[in-house]
Amino acid sequence: GGGGGGGGGGGPLACWALAAEAEVGEDGTVLYGGDEDEDAGDVLGPDGSFSITVVNSSPHRADVHWDDGWYGSNVGTVEANGGSMSIDTFDSHSFFVVRHGVREGLFDPATDGQVKFTASSSRPGQRFAIPTDAAPSSDPCRDRFTACRKTAETGGCGRSPGWMIVHCCESCDEELDARRLIDPAVRCDREAFLNTTEAAWGPGDLNRLFESWATEEAFRRYEPEVLSSPGGRHGGADGPWVVTFGAFVTDAECDDLIRGGQNEGFERSTDQGRSNAVGEQEKVVSQTRTSSNAWCTGACERLPGVVSITKRIEAVTGVPKSHYESFQILEYEKGQFYRRHHDSSAGKDDQASGHRILTFFLYLTDVEEGGETHFSTLGLSVKPKRGKALVWPSVLDDDPDTWDSRMYHEAKDVIKGKKMAANHWIHQYDFETPNFWGCTGSFS
Repeated sequence: GGGGGGGGGGGPLACWALAAEAEVGEDGTVLYGGDEDEDAGDVLGPDGSFSITVVNSSPHRADVHWDDGWYGSNVGTVEANGGSMSIDTFDSHSFFVVRHGVREGLFDPATDGQVKFTASSSRPGQRFAIPTDAAPSSDPCRDRFTACRKTAETGGCGRSPGWMIVHCCESCDEELDARRLIDPAVRCDREAFLNTTEAAWGPGDLNRLFESWATEEAFRRYEPEVLSSPGGRHGGADGPWVVTFGAFVTDAECDDLIRGGQNEGFERSTDQGRSNAVGEQEKVVSQTRTSSNAWCTGACERLPGVVSITKRIEAVTGVPKSHYESFQILEYEKGQFYRRHHDSSAGKDDQASGHRILTFFLYLTDVEEGGETHFSTLGLSVKPKRGKALVWPSVLDDDPDTWDSRMYHEAKDVIKGKKMAANHWIHQYDFETPNFWGCTGSFS
């Protein structure tokens, strides 16, 4: 369950699922009164709190959110097909249910109203059930949150159009034509809508870039070392390019990246799951990745060390920041790892931003033992060293719109010490514009 506050004004202490006899409110919301659970005990706590139970009869794994009058607060996940959870809550607190990992509401097909329920202190021990046939609405253009209308009225549709189209479609329809743009095939069309058709690399550009790092005097200050190159012609093993810069990140930049991650807050790393009809990808807790990460956005991106290191990466790659994902800042404690994976998707990538063509990976701390970046197909390992950068491509030189299947890698277990790192993923096409319009799968 979730943490709660004391007193009737606090948030729910923990939460679970819904349904019984349903009533339809004036706004079309389906309200479930719930059944009393004699086994739960009709006992109010000294702060007025009491318990309810949610049972999920639907085939969808579901997240239960306390409706705080804004965007809701996730208080727990209830498994599909009979899973249940218990909530400690307060009188008149309302809850809504979404499909797990996204904010897509579950609706009652009979009314097409979103399933919600309200706890009552006059009936502690209530059981609520998410109906068997609960599902996402047949109409994708819905307002998901209480705050949608107010946010739209204060300029939210223009400030964050992608997020608002997906989450507050009704409120932004007049200003943005959101009902049309809710379709990702429309709003994420690189040519017809986004106008982001300029590629970072053409055939041969990958080799030219890495060759310049290996041979030109301008890059000597960064202490380049070639670990792998085509035919071994520029050093290292025979294979795709893998290069390190031994002196790339200053101590001040390392410190700012670490501080920025701490300020943003580290969370257990997730993977991206399936996309729904509006282009929203499910967040899935990874079973092969046990690290924590933070995304360096907002105030973090404005830290002097973050600004300077991004500008240096722009200078050495020749690819503008508009093609970059925000820094992902990583924290690996003892025993944590990231098993074998690839940084881009197989074959071609039809997303508006295209493939992640390049990973620019920065080590922010030394690690006493373990924590190496290991390229499993190539048989190469790189030991973490504070200030070092590791760079590799994820695509082919002769066709940078196609991934390179040789670039699988892993983060080895940290055996002793702590590993901090950060990376920019660099895309073939503009990333910032598609991200602004909700075309990259993530809607944090």
